[in-house]
Amino acid sequence: MFGKRLVLASALFVGYVAVLALGQAVTPALPCTEAVLAENCTLPDCRCSGIDIPGNLTVATTPQLVFLTFDDAVAIQNIDFYREVLYNRKNPNNHNITATFFINHEYNNYALAHELYRLGHDIALHSMSHNPLTPYWANLNQSMWRAEVVDQRQQMATLARIPVADVKGFRAPFLQTGGDVMYSVLQEGGFQWECSRPTLNFRKPGIWPYTNDYRSTQDCQIQPCPVGEYKGFWTVPMIDMLGDNNEGCAMVDTCTPVPETADETYDLLLKNFNDHYTTNKAPFGIFTHAAWMNGADDEGLASRKIGYARFLDFLATKEDVYIVSISRAIEWIKTPTPVAELADFVPFQVPVKPDDCTVVRNCYYAAEQTPFPTERYMTVCDACPAVYPWLGNPLGVS
Repeated sequence: MFGKRLVLASALFVGYVAVLALGQAVTPALPCTEAVLAENCTLPDCRCSGIDIPGNLTVATTPQLVFLTFDDAVAIQNIDFYREVLYNRKNPNNHNITATFFINHEYNNYALAHELYRLGHDIALHSMSHNPLTPYWANLNQSMWRAEVVDQRQQMATLARIPVADVKGFRAPFLQTGGDVMYSVLQEGGFQWECSRPTLNFRKPGIWPYTNDYRSTQDCQIQPCPVGEYKGFWTVPMIDMLGDNNEGCAMVDTCTPVPETADETYDLLLKNFNDHYTTNKAPFGIFTHAAWMNGADDEGLASRKIGYARFLDFLATKEDVYIVSISRAIEWIKTPTPVAELADFVPFQVPVKPDDCTVVRNCYYAAEQTPFPTERYMTVCDACPAVYPWLGNPLGVS
């Protein structure tokens, strides 16, 4: 999947570097030296890229963090899958596990997003338009990045009743980042982290999440990648899995051959999990779309769901494995805490928030109320916007 895109991205990168040369204000990040590590880059504010365990903990005292992430809209077509597979699972501290949802605007059910949020899951962003053309994202200017992401956060806060401060992360559509332009907008917009950059060079042992105070050592699979300095802003690497063909796959639903049975699915996840668990316990991410396991009357989808659930059952037998959202994991990295002390670690505790979406409305928009030639439907908390929300008008103000 990524091979063809890398060729295109390389061509785009030439133009990108030219833009930087023409005077775009980017402060190049300096390398992280031993002196920097000792004096200028310490937790909780700064972490250089690397495979070292945060806090110099030993492997035995380090929890294996697991990320379950899902891209795209939350809808009635997938909420029952999330409820069945994720709800009522516990971590070793007897609190519920938490996943991360990268949500785009189109076809999103904002009332269901609020349900996930109040149960402690991480609501992150995936753009307003989810434009299918990767050159669009590679070349997007700052004002359009703000419209796609910063405005989308206000949209999520309004339509799903999720506080702006609790929407902390972003994943670029199709993992096509905008390099320094995207990073500068995310940092200036108050985001804390992004998770869009695959790595194959740092998969065993894996690279840990890091801040962008200093130059990253992570490989750049999909250009452009940032070269600037973004103090305190976190990159959460997408450590590639290996499919049964031994090819890297950032999203598990791009691994080949596609597992068709529950056993094949379980074995794929277990093999890749052990590459983390038996080395430096860098966070293990299962990055996917619900559609890989969820659908009506499809034997392959049903089998993958069974294998996925069986793997989560296996993780529940491990006293040092915690399935947590990315935002919660970053709090652990900022304050590395041994496994034996995690029972009292507040970021891994998951209280249910009050329901602030008590009035739910289903909104209809005729074609003339949308920027499209077709009608749109949308479910929101509270009042329906006057027109269909979109780029330049994220709250649908008439």
